[in-house]
Amino acid sequence: MQVSEASHMKIWRVVAVMAIMTLGMNAFGQKMTKDEKQITKCWKTFKTKSQSKGIAKLEKYMSKQEWPSLLAYESLVKMEYVNFKRNAKMFGFEIKVEGENNDSLTQTFQDMLEEIYRTRFLNVCRMSTMESTSPSADIYLRQMIVDVDPDTVVSEKGAEYYSEAEEFFINRDFELAELNYRKALKQDTSYYKANLYLGDSFWARHEFDSALVYYKIAKQMQPDLLEPRIYIIDALVEQELFYRAKKECIEALTVYPGHNVKFKLQRVLYIENKFMNEHRLNRRFFPNDIEDDEQPMLEANLIWADYRKAKAEVSKYCNADGIIEENGETEDRYLEVYSIRRMLEQHMDDLPEPLHFADKMRGEGFLEPYVFVSLFHIDIYPQFKDYMSDEANRLKTIDFIEKYLIEVI
Repeated sequence: MQVSEASHMKIWRVVAVMAIMTLGMNAFGQKMTKDEKQITKCWKTFKTKSQSKGIAKLEKYMSKQEWPSLLAYESLVKMEYVNFKRNAKMFGFEIKVEGENNDSLTQTFQDMLEEIYRTRFLNVCRMSTMESTSPSADIYLRQMIVDVDPDTVVSEKGAEYYSEAEEFFINRDFELAELNYRKALKQDTSYYKANLYLGDSFWARHEFDSALVYYKIAKQMQPDLLEPRIYIIDALVEQELFYRAKKECIEALTVYPGHNVKFKLQRVLYIENKFMNEHRLNRRFFPNDIEDDEQPMLEANLIWADYRKAKAEVSKYCNADGIIEENGETEDRYLEVYSIRRMLEQHMDDLPEPLHFADKMRGEGFLEPYVFVSLFHIDIYPQFKDYMSDEANRLKTIDFIEKYLIEVI
């Protein structure tokens, strides 16, 4: 999904709170920790010497940590994104030769380069959301893998007005941006992005009630997209409507339970002297993938070795997304849930403390929502989406979050 410059400006409002949390020591003049000093040195190398040397320096530093800090992962994602954009510009992934069709060999080479750099960046994001809780990595994964463009059939005139609105937005002329978003909507009343960013033209002027009107329209138009829900949460928080913001956050977790939404929920819960204890498990390996025959077998860890082995037990019943067809061996419908369940059942007497909550959820019938919310990863998104397509499962997930994850400080 291509992201315009104006939209990119809006997107990063989503992680503004995290930027303050992770980089606040500079903003408030506090003394930097040893970790912050080391990461600052990596950034200096990245900016003054070369991007590749800065990334290599950061990766070397992180390799020496048992579990690197969130700041380290956020920095790595940001560096890799800048590097990804630089390579895209350098190698011209979308180069068109004027006056003739692209040579097939040239196009093949460009496609190959794009896939190499895109895969590298996505893998950094996948790692950063598995080993850590990087909100920006989750946003990029959602944008590049999950989100769709609902406006592929808008009229040419509507698209022109929308582009003009985006230019005005970039230049902070929000009144003219509003006018042109409205013109785009007159051409195409179902123009999703025009509705959404019309709301943003009000947000930019701190007119949050008006912004909410259009965010809600966008949400109704595309209930499976997270962005309007994020904007609704932000607008409610700005108006100190924290109870409604909390409800929106919890519902958003049934659409895409990324780390950025969870951070937003934590911020809202803090007002109530509460927090979300999701009982998350950081891992250094990716979820079971039925199509990846080269996943390491994890033999060094007796418990997680059984998790990895579980996929072989149901592989003949699984499709490429890890959704299990009906069979006579298991009632589980999802590979990730089945794998966690099998691991827990085979170690009833020797489970380490971090797995006790997972086992409790297994016993109380909430293993699916635990796996899909607390242990969510982009790799299991197709299974998550299938589970949440059932309204009863969605309501059960909301009940799980409210009953088991939200605690008093």
